[in-house]
Amino acid sequence: MSQVRKQGSKPGSEYYVLIIILQIFPDFYTDTIEEMKKIYILRFFPLIIGFFLLLIGCKSQPETLLTNARLNFDFLEADNPTHIFMNYLLEIEKPAIHNNASFTLQGWNTIINGVNATIPVSFPDNFTFGQSSRAVIPIGIELDIPALIEAGVPIRDDFTVDLVMDLNYINGSASPASFQVRETVIFPYIREPVFTINAIAILRAELINTRFRVTIRIDNPNPFDVNLSSFEYELHGNGMFWADGTERDVLTIPAKSSVAGNLFLMMNFIDMSRGLLDQVIRLQSVSYRFNGNTVVGTGVDYLPSFTSEFRLSGISPVYAD
Repeated sequence: MSQVRKQGSKPGSEYYVLIIILQIFPDFYTDTIEEMKKIYILRFFPLIIGFFLLLIGCKSQPETLLTNARLNFDFLEADNPTHIFMNYLLEIEKPAIHNNASFTLQGWNTIINGVNATIPVSFPDNFTFGQSSRAVIPIGIELDIPALIEAGVPIRDDFTVDLVMDLNYINGSASPASFQVRETVIFPYIREPVFTINAIAILRAELINTRFRVTIRIDNPNPFDVNLSSFEYELHGNGMFWADGTERDVLTIPAKSSVAGNLFLMMNFIDMSRGLLDQVIRLQSVSYRFNGNTVVGTGVDYLPSFTSEFRLSGISPVYAD
């Protein structure tokens, strides 16, 4: 039998049952509707919220996500052990659809041997990609070693430099997107050798000329061997010039050790005072000043050799050999 009621036909018994239920329980209809509302709200509310957040996200999030951004160490260079230049390359890739993109440096932090150090960074004020989707920017920092030591950076056999850079990426009128890049570099610290005069000895005394042997101690504070390939010097005694000279292929000093070397000088007394000659003959002590320079070979890539200057002064006994 068909369950479809035709228009104009009399209502069935179920209709009258519903009327009776509503008369006996007048709140039945209202309560049923309310319960149905609660069921639908609980079931579809998370979907509604998710859809709403998705719409907000699509509207507020700018398309400023970078494909890639990294900071790579390039090379070290130095003229001497006290000033070191560190060179980096900042590489940034952007989506090809970003036609009006640029980025700016917001700040940076340099940590050297575990201590924050204030060091200037060379970086362009503003950079645009132009037609390219990739940018490579040279970054440079200069390490002033005496200033770092004065600022409290601990000195070790190696430097550990951690450079952290905070940048903003801007795509047209969209809100800037912040990102951070960092690079850690470890390289050996090169120290200059330390010179000390141990003694001055007379080898031969004559009326006009006198030969001397100057014994010098050279300390190598580095964790690697150094070679002294050239040695130029001047020796002054009691405020007057005594002698000068040049030595080649002097010696090799092992790591963390010292050696003693001899310099042989010829002193001419023709232009010197009688008092100085008498003092030398009587083997008395002499106030000396010993200045010069030497070429130090390190074998380290960023500074394979450098010229080290020395200036020594003091009082040394003069004795016969």
